[in-house]
Amino acid sequence: EPLDGESTGLVQKPVVSPYGSTHDFQTARFISRAPIPNKHSRFVKLNDKRIIRCQVVVWYVGHVDVVQSHVMMRFRVTLFWNDDSPEDTPLGRIPSTIWTMRGRMNACQEQVSNDRVKKTIDVPPISIINAVQFETIGTAEVEMLNEESKLMRWTCMYSATLFQGDNMKVENFPHDEHELVLKLGILAHRRSGQRWDKRKWALGLATDKDSRGTTRIPHGLLVDHVSIPDFKICKTEGKEDLEFEFVPMPLGHSSDQCLNVKLNVRRESRHYDRNIMPLLALLNVVAITCLVRNFASATASTETMLSIAFVEIGIRLTVDSRLPSVGYQIKIQSVLNQCFFLICFLVLETNFVFWLVKKHGWTVATTDWIDFYVAIFALAYTGHVWSFYYYDWTLFPLLDF
Repeated sequence: EPLDGESTGLVQKPVVSPYGSTHDFQTARFISRAPIPNKHSRFVKLNDKRIIRCQVVVWYVGHVDVVQSHVMMRFRVTLFWNDDSPEDTPLGRIPSTIWTMRGRMNACQEQVSNDRVKKTIDVPPISIINAVQFETIGTAEVEMLNEESKLMRWTCMYSATLFQGDNMKVENFPHDEHELVLKLGILAHRRSGQRWDKRKWALGLATDKDSRGTTRIPHGLLVDHVSIPDFKICKTEGKEDLEFEFVPMPLGHSSDQCLNVKLNVRRESRHYDRNIMPLLALLNVVAITCLVRNFASATASTETMLSIAFVEIGIRLTVDSRLPSVGYQIKIQSVLNQCFFLICFLVLETNFVFWLVKKHGWTVATTDWIDFYVAIFALAYTGHVWSFYYYDWTLFPLLDF
């Protein structure tokens, strides 16, 4: 993403945290800019609170691990705020000064020649709340966009593994949909009287005046070239790919809020829809047609059905090796079970009819009607199973074994 400043290219060390993360970098430098005239007030307020405005641009989404509920993302977080620290030096343009990050919560204005500190301001310590581990790409950058209103911008690129919690259930595999969430918030110095007191500072979304046209949507977007392995992005007409929502902080009884950035995705299911399921339907129909054969060949009919049952067992074992390993039954497993159970039922029906003819003297013409009604039931049940798979429609729950 093009930026207005000039990075010094300093080496960045990765950071790993099991409990969420903050921008824990070493140094970031920017050449100070000349004042940019604007008409907005010194402080931006919402409900009498000063606002820390956020912008999130997602550059990459990696493999979605539904078993561990993890997803890897690469994204840039940019913060805008109007600094309210007291002025200890004049704020006129000083071409020989730079802004330098000191730690993770302070930026200093220094002279290039001797590193003499001209001014120090505080930087909001943004945290990635649901990060399992993360690292920063390059160095964090800070600059003053407007010296009259003291409009500041801080930005940093992250590569993070994000924990998704219960958003990764796969009961409807391979038609499962998931909501990938990135959670951002400020955890440090939020108590009463502290620097980022939550009663005085609130999180908000960046505006056009903040982004100055650098992105199509001022508060963030999903870059067009992003694609997700085995998934496709759910697109809704009239809506953007990323959804932004402020929710209560997921930390005990905290009354603070955090920003949830959501991306809805759906699994690519065409391999199962167009290859596995039509094959199973064909095998079921072939097994059902064996019922209309002459009773004299009933033994051969039973052998044909059992052969089909073994083919379906082979398909089941192959498909199972590609399914996520979870502790509950998923939809495609239920469908495979129903197909196998139907074949076994047809074999039992054939043996029962054979027993009626050989042991109780029933005529073949009478048992043909039994075969006919069982065939109608089997075809109807096959249609019911397929409507459950393709359209998630069912008259009654399928058996869960």
